[in-house]
Amino acid sequence: MRAQILSIGSELILGHLTDTNATFLAQEFVASGVELLHVTQVGDDRPRLARTLRAAMAEADLVVCTGGIGPTDDDLTREAIADAVGETPTVDQQLLAGIREFFAGRGLTMPERNAKQAWLIPSAEALPNPVGTAPGWFVRHNQKLVVAMPGVPREMYRMWRDQALPRLQDRLPARSVRSIAFKTLGIGESAAEQLLSDLVQGANPVVATYAKDDGVHVRVTAVASSETEATELRDAVAADVRRRLRRWIYANDGTTLAAALAALLRRHELMLGLIEQGTGARVGGLLFGDAASADVVHGSLALPRSRVGTAPNAAALASEAQSRFASSLGVGVAANAERRSDGLYTGTVTVALTGAVTAVESFPLRMTLDELHRRSALHAADVLRRGLAAMD
Repeated sequence: MRAQILSIGSELILGHLTDTNATFLAQEFVASGVELLHVTQVGDDRPRLARTLRAAMAEADLVVCTGGIGPTDDDLTREAIADAVGETPTVDQQLLAGIREFFAGRGLTMPERNAKQAWLIPSAEALPNPVGTAPGWFVRHNQKLVVAMPGVPREMYRMWRDQALPRLQDRLPARSVRSIAFKTLGIGESAAEQLLSDLVQGANPVVATYAKDDGVHVRVTAVASSETEATELRDAVAADVRRRLRRWIYANDGTTLAAALAALLRRHELMLGLIEQGTGARVGGLLFGDAASADVVHGSLALPRSRVGTAPNAAALASEAQSRFASSLGVGVAANAERRSDGLYTGTVTVALTGAVTAVESFPLRMTLDELHRRSALHAADVLRRGLAAMD
């Protein structure tokens, strides 16, 4: 089955929203054996929407639309689908009653303009929406399928998995997709890809690298006709990836960086105290970004950037953190950077550990202020991770 995604709404075209729905659906298509041909963003223009739908239906077997099924005048997806297939929508009384009940359950009276959300055309089947007022459409027309769903992600995700996907099962190939993601720290994306170059060139499993806010992720994805075969394909290559990147891997799949660091601290029965300066409090924000850190971080203190000529001392900050928070491990992070005429900041960030683990490392910086703060937190996490791992 070949598919196209139409992300509908002028807010997308104007750059006011990021199209996370298309990313979700693309991943769902891969797992379901659907070949994605195009992702298209279309504004709230009825003739343009109808033309885009006709073109998509001419090329693809399945067209999935997100957005534009609300109650307002600029919600035009239903009208455009009706135009594209040459049918006239009418109000479905059962759908209308359900929408009225939705409002009544919240002590409200349904605005009359919401009645358009109860429209159906002869070739459309309504897709229930238990968490919103907008039912979706599942349209069968001339051997082609059109799915229309809300643009609100939490409504769309549920409607796709609970309503749309089951209606597609008889057209989907029998296949299983198994994947695993390795999260790394302390190595860049290009360096990681170079170490995996022969694996990256393979067709199945697919090995791909991604630069993320918490380091570089490496995903291994295998596709086969059965779950057992897909798992075996994945695991064979994943073991090779793990061997090559072992020194940089800190977690798999859903484990956060904060949770990985907390697990290391817990394993060695250590409590951490932190003082950071010039980092925008990003190190503490990283550590406290996961509830797993609550019982291993005694305290955290963030200080503003120092004045020119008074460079912060990471080792002194680490010692003070250990003492102030009565912790077995003190961490000091000091970013010392100045703004250049081009708006970038240049300097260094120094990370120091004292107590159960001792280390001092400095890293050069040349970047925007927000990126400086982010990279400072990652450097601190990497020094801490390697220091704790060396205790094993």
